[in-house]
Amino acid sequence: MEHGHSPKPPSTPTQPLFLGLDLSTQQLKVLVLEQRDNSTSNNLNSDDDDDGLRTHSSFTIHFDSELPLYRTRGGVHAHAQQGSGVVTAPVLMWVEALERVFEKMKRAGFPFDRVISISGAAQQHGSVYWSSGATQAFETLRGPSSESGLVETFKDAFTVEESPIWQDTSTTSQCEEMEVFLGKLENLRRRRSGATTTVADAVAGEKEEKGIRLLGQQRLAEVTGSRAYERFTGSQILKIVQKSPEVYRSTKRISLVSSFLASLLIANFAAIDVADGSGMNLLDIRTKTWDPALTRFIDQGGRVDESTTAAEVSNSLEDKLGEVDASGRKIQGVLSSWFVSRYGFSSDVKVVTFTGDNPATVMALRAERGDAMVSLGTSDTLLLYTDTHASINLSDNDNSAIANDKGEQDANSSAAKLLSVGYLCHPVDPNGYLMLYCAKNGSLAREQVRDLYADSNWDRFDQHLREGMMEEGGSGGGVGFYFFDREIWPPVQGVYRFENGVAVDEFGQQDADANDSAKRAAANVVAICESQFLAMRIRSSQREEAASSSSLNSPGISRILATGGASSNRVLLQLLANVFGVPVVSMGTDDQQPGAGSAAWGAARKAYLYGRQGAVGSTSRKDDDRDSGRRRSNSEGSAAILPDLAQTKKYVDRIPEFLRLEAILL
Repeated sequence: MEHGHSPKPPSTPTQPLFLGLDLSTQQLKVLVLEQRDNSTSNNLNSDDDDDGLRTHSSFTIHFDSELPLYRTRGGVHAHAQQGSGVVTAPVLMWVEALERVFEKMKRAGFPFDRVISISGAAQQHGSVYWSSGATQAFETLRGPSSESGLVETFKDAFTVEESPIWQDTSTTSQCEEMEVFLGKLENLRRRRSGATTTVADAVAGEKEEKGIRLLGQQRLAEVTGSRAYERFTGSQILKIVQKSPEVYRSTKRISLVSSFLASLLIANFAAIDVADGSGMNLLDIRTKTWDPALTRFIDQGGRVDESTTAAEVSNSLEDKLGEVDASGRKIQGVLSSWFVSRYGFSSDVKVVTFTGDNPATVMALRAERGDAMVSLGTSDTLLLYTDTHASINLSDNDNSAIANDKGEQDANSSAAKLLSVGYLCHPVDPNGYLMLYCAKNGSLAREQVRDLYADSNWDRFDQHLREGMMEEGGSGGGVGFYFFDREIWPPVQGVYRFENGVAVDEFGQQDADANDSAKRAAANVVAICESQFLAMRIRSSQREEAASSSSLNSPGISRILATGGASSNRVLLQLLANVFGVPVVSMGTDDQQPGAGSAAWGAARKAYLYGRQGAVGSTSRKDDDRDSGRRRSNSEGSAAILPDLAQTKKYVDRIPEFLRLEAILL
């Protein structure tokens, strides 16, 4: 019996199929969507809603178990011997997985001839480095039927055999270099514009360099949507330029994992998607083009002086990156003849631009502007679909947001708060953005509190949470921060508890019934959930005044779509609704549509929306900004959980104190 294959439901043999690929960290998945019998399936040029889509089948290749020769653990190689933080994945493993999953589909009798279009998603930030040998490999796939497999064909097509991926944290120095470079550029601009103050004027001596870097962080966030992160692609490329310059020089093209996968299918270099590309620290998310200052700096290995003009140095990185699909909707090409002859695909199967896994999930959930997608998984992630990019808008004459008299940033400033979130371009809406907030301490942190205070039992954890939510003071008025791993923001590690604004080792120590372990347990359970959701609400408020607003509903958010393992916990979702003051809909309970809400589903849906018509290289739908189906009601799918606004007011009133205590940790 095949592993990783879901059975095919009864369907009409002539119904068109749409493939969504998802190359994640641990597996490659193909999810197939078809239209229902009563849908508009026979009219492929229809601009109707996609409510008629349903799961036809899905197929998966697990890297560790099904490709054991690559010796990965969790789909990756952690290179302890190369220094702390180096994490990669073998490129040829991904290549082989693509062939293996199609072979699995063939053995299952999959009807390849019914496929109309393909799109895909992949883990974000990872990069693939093509050699000149890629040209010959592509020619082989486009030519007459070849007996060679994909691994044999592409064995000499890459200059870097082990691709750095999103888990890699080895580029701290490169991140700092990028930030300092942009900080110096901004400081120089201020001097030349006649600004009355600069960082150099505001801070002196050793403090100036720190002030310059903080200025660079803010400038980088303003241009690319995020401050420098080790996992982002820009710093990873800079590391290769610095440590292996000959490898960089011999690299013909650099792809993201998503565009790499699309390139294999069309036998040509596919464009980088605008949403995935905005997770690189290289793309100007306002112009949707590569930033020339950053690409030039990285191309020169960080040796460009801030006063150097663009005309004085070469810049081959932009050529290596290639074009950006600013629309996210382009048909990159048709499936190459290798796949057509080997598996029986039609010769005109269209391949729509592949994107990152987070943007693909937005497509899967059919999010509208104002929707916040909250994933309650290993890490807690919030994606807010918005029409604004909350840039920092640095004032030439105001250094309060840059550095204090110690050369340090005020942790409570609006600039500091904006650096705790990032922005991606929307995958298909030209005027939309996705505000991204990620907390490293998510479900695993809740599990540790469960183990400590609920006897490792989720039912008891829920009971404590339910009882604590019914209490007037929630966690007894206490505030807890549970950072078992070093958090992204605030960048600290440890467990911190406060009662009445005073730090304590444990809740309830000053009470007469301090031995009441049940109350103490409930206080900790409620405190971790409250603090996680309060932090999420504050970060999702795009400006400081909005974060501390007295408005009950979270500014800019009309509804929360909850996904992830904990999204089936209605007690937890009730608290989430109470904190944000908006309805919450669980998107993880639709057992009639396997894979619904996943990145693979979003990719297949994208293939359906934009791969049904249009010529190669052009957008495949009329030029509107509709990126989703009809506006679903709050109660569609599963019943919406409505907020208790009396509880919401309690949490809104606690925001200033929460921010004050959070600042103490820094």
